[in-house]
Amino acid sequence: MVPDLTIDQSVGLISVLLLAGLILAIGIGWRELQAASRLPFFLLRRERVTRAWRLLLIGLVFGFAAVIVHFFGRQAVYQVLPPTASITPTPTITLTRTITPTATISLTPTTTVSPTITPTATITPTPRIPEALIVLFRETITPSPEAAFSPIEVAISLDTLNRAIQPEAELENPLGKLYGAFTYNDMQDGVRWTAIWYHGSTVVCVESNPWDGGTGGYGYTECQPSGGWEAGEYEIQMFIGETWKVSARFTVIGEAVSPTPTASASATATVNTPTPTASASASATVNTPSP
Repeated sequence: MVPDLTIDQSVGLISVLLLAGLILAIGIGWRELQAASRLPFFLLRRERVTRAWRLLLIGLVFGFAAVIVHFFGRQAVYQVLPPTASITPTPTITLTRTITPTATISLTPTTTVSPTITPTATITPTPRIPEALIVLFRETITPSPEAAFSPIEVAISLDTLNRAIQPEAELENPLGKLYGAFTYNDMQDGVRWTAIWYHGSTVVCVESNPWDGGTGGYGYTECQPSGGWEAGEYEIQMFIGETWKVSARFTVIGEAVSPTPTASASATATVNTPTPTASASASATVNTPSP
């Protein structure tokens, strides 16, 4: 039965065995060299010499290994198998039973938190064209799905390229005609486009015509309510076909000023003096007969 050896004892035993191998190999090799020198035949002598040097070399290897194991064997083994602390027996402590008072916990009334009401998000319906306008559509051209309007800018005037001059989100009376300027892209001539101006839920202006502005550029919609611009919130909704594309909101402050009525040339009759004159206009001409 092999007794249990510690790491130090095992390293020492291996060193001794390697050292014994060194002595044995050198001894046998030396004897082989001496025996080879006494042989008269060359081939046998060379074979003995080769064997002797091989044994001497093996002996040197054993010696080198013995030195390595003796000086570095413990460190190498400890890297692979870290030493564990030996268990030192300690006297056991006999526990005596003690009475430990237990604290009583008085429950305090807890406040029950009532569930809070979480507001639910309201769904804003997508703007739609009133049914009264849809029944008037006669176009058969299908709008391109890529057709688009830019955000609308509200202003009281436009430049020569139909761009808004100093657009505002809040305008103050007195106001005349207002413009909603925008850019457009991928439009198609003949497609129905519609702009609806709302004051609250009341429609104040409507533009709905076949498109004739080409595929891209600057455009506008205009509005001047007959009763003036009443204070409040306004919204412009624009559609291509029946599909809503863009909306804009603005506010009007101050009292509304009704537009001053102007005479219309188409509704005015022109009365000439008794001298007959030729009129090139489209107005009616009344002649007075001479006495």
